[in-house]
Amino acid sequence: MEFDWSVMRAMMIQAHGIRRADDKFAFYYDETNNIRKFLLTDDGTNVTEHKNFVLGGIVIQEGQTLPEIKSLRDALGMQDNAPEIKFKHVASGDFEAVLASRKMARFLTWLTEHQLAIHYSSINIVYWSIVDIIDSILASERFDAFGHGRREMKNELYRIACMDKPAFLALMKHHGYPDIQHGKVTDFMADLATFLSFHNPTVDNLPTHMLKELVRKAQVLTELPFLVDNDADVLIDSFSSFFTMPVLLFKNATHVFDREIQVEKSLNADGFKQRARGINFRFSDSKADPGIQLADVTVGLIGKYQDFVEAHRLPELLAHKKAWSTAQTETFELLRSLINYSNNMSNAFIHRVTAMDSEWKNDAFMHGLPPIPHLL
Repeated sequence: MEFDWSVMRAMMIQAHGIRRADDKFAFYYDETNNIRKFLLTDDGTNVTEHKNFVLGGIVIQEGQTLPEIKSLRDALGMQDNAPEIKFKHVASGDFEAVLASRKMARFLTWLTEHQLAIHYSSINIVYWSIVDIIDSILASERFDAFGHGRREMKNELYRIACMDKPAFLALMKHHGYPDIQHGKVTDFMADLATFLSFHNPTVDNLPTHMLKELVRKAQVLTELPFLVDNDADVLIDSFSSFFTMPVLLFKNATHVFDREIQVEKSLNADGFKQRARGINFRFSDSKADPGIQLADVTVGLIGKYQDFVEAHRLPELLAHKKAWSTAQTETFELLRSLINYSNNMSNAFIHRVTAMDSEWKNDAFMHGLPPIPHLL
């Protein structure tokens, strides 16, 4: 049966209340932490750090033109012989070092003064790799009663997995994840249940209780529909879906991507070109396209921010924030305001795939929302 993307798009817009999906925006894209593939290995994974993959950049509204960036180059003290603005020209180091950069403050001020919005998708690669365990179990009607806790159980699975990530990765490697063969589900679920009980022996909240019960009862299953007939050890084959999704969602927009061989292959494949017929997307050389240069700096900053939030507990984040210099605080406020401005323009500009705890940390840390008690 042929997949009808237009129906799926309409469902997404309705389900998430997406605003301005039909507007004629212009999106400029760049990426950071694109590891191409995420693989299980005998000693863990093919990468030593599990940083969020981030795809993002800037957005221009219909009737708006891309500003002349000479004034930005001047503000950043760029040499005349420097062919393009890159993140490395603006800041370096971790997120807090980036916040201390006066050049980053100037960059964010320039975006704000020119009323440019930003957009990004940030993907926690470990979280995204393991949540199919929950979705596969819940695909069975016998577990419909657990369906209302889907996101909460995914959050708990990720939280407990991170208590001993090497052991959890070894467990998945042992069972050929994400290719759990027919008839091997019971053994996989039994080992997973043992892992959960060992690392979180006491149950002090409902989501943890639900997760443990779900995994225990899932030992009766003979198949996990999203975890069969895959390539063993291949957690993420590519990030192409995160490139294709905004193109298809914002179908009346123009989408400009930095040149990248694997991305170009994905978006130029016959199957996608058929679905994206009539949609304006292209690839551009960053040296000749100021929009891509602005995207490079933007996504570099967002990547540093996402790493910072994922790596620290909420009390640590709040303690760091309290100790910031005036310059760091002002730059953070510029970023927060820009994200709010962009989200108000369309709630599909800011897209994160991560655990609920990380979402809540972000809300409390960046936006000052009341913190969820268990995170303190």
